[in-house]
Amino acid sequence: MENLQTAEITEVEVVEPVAPVEQTVEQVVDYEAIQEQTKQLEIEKQQLKEDTLKFRLEQEGIGFAKDFATTYSSEETTEKQIEMIQQLVAEIKLDMGFKPKEVAKQDEYTAHQQKGDAKGMIASKFSKLFK
Repeated sequence: MENLQTAEITEVEVVEPVAPVEQTVEQVVDYEAIQEQTKQLEIEKQQLKEDTLKFRLEQEGIGFAKDFATTYSSEETTEKQIEMIQQLVAEIKLDMGFKPKEVAKQDEYTAHQQKGDAKGMIASKFSKLFK
């Protein structure tokens, strides 16, 4: 059997890798550069979206609404923005369409005819002859 009283002790040396300070400073600089590039890409992405929208509006024949689309509905997709503007234009055209100011007035003859007044009908015909 083994001798329980004698125990072997093994020493293990632990080596921890230490990064040089210079490397961490460069990493911070790179992180800031990456953040700046990300911001620049977001700005370019938004500009590209606006330019695409303006181009599509020109193609659809509603280029006059490009300022409206970029100012008031920047969260929507290009297709949805174009659809909204087309609906707006259709409503404007409908509002600007022909609207008679008043109903055509009945002449005296028609008014007497509807009442069944034969004397009034004859009088209105003769009044036009002798003007």
